[in-house]
Amino acid sequence: MSDLQCAARVIVVTPVGMGDVKWLASQLYRERVQAVYAADDVPDTGPVETLAEDLGVPCHSGHGDLDDGTDTFEEIVDRHRGETVVVVRGGAATEPVLMLVDADGTSVHSLDENV
Repeated sequence: MSDLQCAARVIVVTPVGMGDVKWLASQLYRERVQAVYAADDVPDTGPVETLAEDLGVPCHSGHGDLDDGTDTFEEIVDRHRGETVVVVRGGAATEPVLMLVDADGTSVHSLDENV
């Protein structure tokens, strides 16, 4: 049986991918982001705070371990069913990815895809 709740749309960005915050905000603006979360492993939260400010949404810095499957990541997913949030966490990826997370699992997409 399929999940009856809407998936949480989680846009994952790494500190490496935060190089041009103004450009990133312009790309994410159409996503109707509700909040920006930063993991403890993000060394400089200044760009994260700027991104949240540019998007006009709350910023939650130092939010713990936000790797897939962790309790704090799952809490964010549960809190934002049917909404889009940005999660900034460690890694080397230069491009943001979109994760659709629901009870049926997780799928990962490019932001360029129409999902």
